Amino acid sequence: MAESNPEKTGSTDNLTGLINRVGLESSLKELDLSEAKALSVVSVEISRFGNVSDSMGAELGNKIIAMTAKRLTKMFPTAVFIGRTHGDHFCLVFKNQQDLEEQLALLQDFTQRPFAVRGQVIVLSVRVGVALWDPVAEETQDLLHSAEIALHRAKREGLKVCFFDQDMKEQAKERHKLENDLRVSLATRHVELHKAISNDEFALVYQPIVNVRNGTIHACEALIRWTHPDRGFVSPAEFIPMAEQIQIMDVLGSWILRKACADAMAWPANEDGSEVGVSVNVSPTQFVESRLLVASVKQAIEESGISPSRLKLEITESTAFATTMVSVLEELKALGCTIALDDFGTGYSSLTQLNDLPLDYVKLDQSFIRQIGSDDVAVDQHGTRLSKAVLALCASFDQIAIVEGVETKHQLTCVTDMGADLVQGYYFSKPLKMPDILTFLNQWK
Repeated sequence: MAESNPEKTGSTDNLTGLINRVGLESSLKELDLSEAKALSVVSVEISRFGNVSDSMGAELGNKIIAMTAKRLTKMFPTAVFIGRTHGDHFCLVFKNQQDLEEQLALLQDFTQRPFAVRGQVIVLSVRVGVALWDPVAEETQDLLHSAEIALHRAKREGLKVCFFDQDMKEQAKERHKLENDLRVSLATRHVELHKAISNDEFALVYQPIVNVRNGTIHACEALIRWTHPDRGFVSPAEFIPMAEQIQIMDVLGSWILRKACADAMAWPANEDGSEVGVSVNVSPTQFVESRLLVASVKQAIEESGISPSRLKLEITESTAFATTMVSVLEELKALGCTIALDDFGTGYSSLTQLNDLPLDYVKLDQSFIRQIGSDDVAVDQHGTRLSKAVLALCASFDQIAIVEGVETKHQLTCVTDMGADLVQGYYFSKPLKMPDILTFLNQWK
């Protein structure tokens, strides 16, 4: 039977009866150095357990957690400790590192055995982070923290198992510092929004979307940039997922909407009199607080005075909010806005989204276009066939396609011959700051 002495530590998990995080840390701390050198700490998370719990209810979710704990205890009788650190996270501590690979194989076998809960069959999967004793470690209880850092890496990179190394700790510290910097910057931004004072750390740039049939500028996509006072330029690919993870995209997204709409009011109309639209990306996490999202869009329209039809909201494919997204999008369309599905073809169930969501536009992901014109004939043919098929698919669903990532004359000719009307990419312009996009629009013919 696994050793977990709640009386000794005075710390047990009420739901499972296992030792809890406080107890684990205390028990690890009490081990002497000779014992610790032989230890391996394994941090385990049940993947996507939140989805299971949401669909089945909290009571059945708790039952699955309790059953998981019982099964872990039965499957790993030689573990020094088995604990539940929080939520759907467990920790196993093994003494003999030579048997570790066998224990990890058992963990994967554990996921292949379904649970039967009130007539429903549930199959779980896990991600695992592993920490072995490292002479650099300052305390024995640091092993738990190291295992959790490895688990986070496994989650980010889609790995089943990840082993800790010291570089991960430095990267984790750097990531934590960047998160803190982002929080501070956005807290400052939040205050300044109400004071209508601009924060120079954040800025918007705009990339034109060209109507290649009539030669007008259809719209410009707003893209956010962050220039940190110490770090310099921080890639959106780095800080946008971070902002989503720490749940502050509603603050950032609201500012982007207001700023983009205000900037668009200064843009000149096309020579035929048509007005240039502005496209703004909406994060899937903003649909969590859907009322706030709708209120932010209303506020941006009212404050700027922009015609709602000029505002195009770009959403990305997501399963997380599929059930609520339709009603929210219909409410946004009722305001007069148009909706575009961004990065089409790279996410979940694209055909389902085309059929179910109230869309006006579909943006083809630039990965389709990159292959066109490749020196490798097979790659070029693959990209051409794929792009042609996706454009035909959009047409069959009566969706207006916007082709992203066009960088060469050859690519432009190809997608135009395929029937594309709206094109975006470096062939026409890179993303431009506000003064430069004004110059671009005034000079466009």
